[in-house]
Amino acid sequence: MKTRIILVVALLMSLTEVMAAKTIPPVDKKPFPNDSIIVRFGNKTRMVIYGENKKELEKILKYDLNALLKDLKVRLDSTQQDTTLIVEEFSGDDYLKNKPDLGDDKNYVRIGRRGLQIKNGNKRVAVNDDDVDVSDDNTGNFNYGKIGEAAKAYVPSWGSSPRKGFNIGLGLNTYGSNTPMTLSSGAVNEMPDLKPFASRYISLGYIASTTVAKGQKARLSFDFGIDFSWYNLMFEGNKKIVKSPDGIAVFKPVLDEQGTNEIALKKNKYVLPFVNLSFMPTLSFRRSFISHITAGVYGGYRLGSYSKIVAEGSKDKKFDRVNFFANDVRYGVGFELGIRRFPDLFVNYDLNELYETNQGPAVKMLSFGIKLF
Repeated sequence: MKTRIILVVALLMSLTEVMAAKTIPPVDKKPFPNDSIIVRFGNKTRMVIYGENKKELEKILKYDLNALLKDLKVRLDSTQQDTTLIVEEFSGDDYLKNKPDLGDDKNYVRIGRRGLQIKNGNKRVAVNDDDVDVSDDNTGNFNYGKIGEAAKAYVPSWGSSPRKGFNIGLGLNTYGSNTPMTLSSGAVNEMPDLKPFASRYISLGYIASTTVAKGQKARLSFDFGIDFSWYNLMFEGNKKIVKSPDGIAVFKPVLDEQGTNEIALKKNKYVLPFVNLSFMPTLSFRRSFISHITAGVYGGYRLGSYSKIVAEGSKDKKFDRVNFFANDVRYGVGFELGIRRFPDLFVNYDLNELYETNQGPAVKMLSFGIKLF
């Protein structure tokens, strides 16, 4: 019985190689070569072991036949239907009693905690949370690339809008328009010029998206966003924003305690935070230098405001946390341009004025910059 089991197992191990190396003639038509063994089970089942010579046939004794039989039983038990023929290719080297250390010589596909690993011949690919490693030779030298960069540069997402998810906007503020107002005294009240690189715009938000039309090369999505943003307006000169007795936001020089000399200001800042909602239809492109084009509308509610000044040669910071008649609501139009391998560009233009009607200069804000993530 033991001899029969050995012969049966050896047949299963060498069946694939036998079929590839040499065609075995049917039992009923032509006798087998001399260096072969036929094992009969009943009247209808026959198994054949073929070797080039007796020395080759003796090699089956080097294999762990018990382990092979256990695996064979698992394969048969996993079959869910009445199968008359099962042909599976698996290496007999896996069942060697004295198995050599094959190292990375095997081909494999592995999915686990370390990510996805694939080996086929001399080519290896490993993908984890941060990196993509690719090897195409026998030296083990890999080409490394950040998965985020690789995805954005070569495999753009096609399941949703590229704007979807958490994002950070960093930019600058300027005036879309700045029309001075004339006070009852005849004086002209206008917003001071802004320091270009100190008047920063910051936003933190999240965008949800739904795809409404999808083709082979382009896709239209409706993006809905919520974000918190800040106007940080850094003024040139020494004029600070104050509330006049007439209920108007005016800009006046900061004077010393005697009220005679103007104080030079190192910092002269006005900050307005908002919470905003946006609706931005997005047209994205599958393989193009331009990844997406976005245009839409937004609206926000002001959460407060304050001014801050620091005199030259002083470290004292003076805050004035009051409402300088700024509008509680802002609304406008936005535009974004996505460029592969480069941060997205954005422009926001407020359609309403920064201050309430006739309670400050007629100013509309314009913000522009880049978006990350």
